[in-house]
Amino acid sequence: MKYSNIFKNRIECANTDEVFNYLIGNLKETINSWDFFVAWEKVMNKVGNIEVVLNILNYLIGKKNVVEEFKALLGRYPEIAEVLPVLLALREKNVKVLEPLGNNVFNYKEYKFHRKKKYNLDEIETLAEFAEKTGLLAMFENKNIKSVVDYAIGVEVGLDTNARKNRSGTAMEMITELFVKKICSVNNLQYLTQATSNKIKTDLGYDVSVDKSERSFDFAIDNGCKLYLIETNYYGGGGSKLKSVAGEFTTLFNFLQKESPEHGFIWITDGKGWETAKKPLRESFDKVNYILNLDMVQNGILEDIILQGL
Repeated sequence: MKYSNIFKNRIECANTDEVFNYLIGNLKETINSWDFFVAWEKVMNKVGNIEVVLNILNYLIGKKNVVEEFKALLGRYPEIAEVLPVLLALREKNVKVLEPLGNNVFNYKEYKFHRKKKYNLDEIETLAEFAEKTGLLAMFENKNIKSVVDYAIGVEVGLDTNARKNRSGTAMEMITELFVKKICSVNNLQYLTQATSNKIKTDLGYDVSVDKSERSFDFAIDNGCKLYLIETNYYGGGGSKLKSVAGEFTTLFNFLQKESPEHGFIWITDGKGWETAKKPLRESFDKVNYILNLDMVQNGILEDIILQGL
């Protein structure tokens, strides 16, 4: 960590230990906005795209000979096969199931749900087997599902919650960009988002060596004399992953220092998860020039670093 008087002036920290304690002591408990909970538009669009087919499956609700009814329905409406994975919270079109045999424990049976104009009898039997053995047909027969459309909405909501981690990352970038945009607007500076080396060269004129071809930095800011590369992330929960995260950013910083030492690198990270990984974060803090949290950014430290060319 490069210590500068900006930390004393902005947050009254007299040395690097105090700066690190400030970093840990002012982590945000949450950065969730209203769109964090459920992306309803995405959910309803996904269900809307298959709503007609889902309504066809309503026919099976309460049927006692549901397996035979399913086969007959599939023969008339082959498109219903495509939505079976959706009803089981799967995105795959090919599903493999382990069915151990006496001489082969790892025996797999594969089920395919690609669009077809018509299924033959063997394919219908196979798909009916899948629907029955997964318990889906029993749900129809026992009327546990009242409306297939409503059920599918519930499944999609559940699947959407798995994307919350990604939304936290997006929220962190969005919040950081509010500060970056203001800094650049007030001081007449240029910045890029999702900045690849090619984009930086084309738009800002700087050469940047990257450690992997798909590398893109969350932000690149040009102060007129120096390029700053910025990465952001947020971790609300702890875990062993944070140790590797800290190590990855240390490795990235070391690479940039070796290959492009004229550029600045700033890692903006936040979230209470870091309270469970203070040691690896401190190790990175002592090596990477600048690690900031959102409170530090809000207090003007990011702006000072960029404007003063630190």
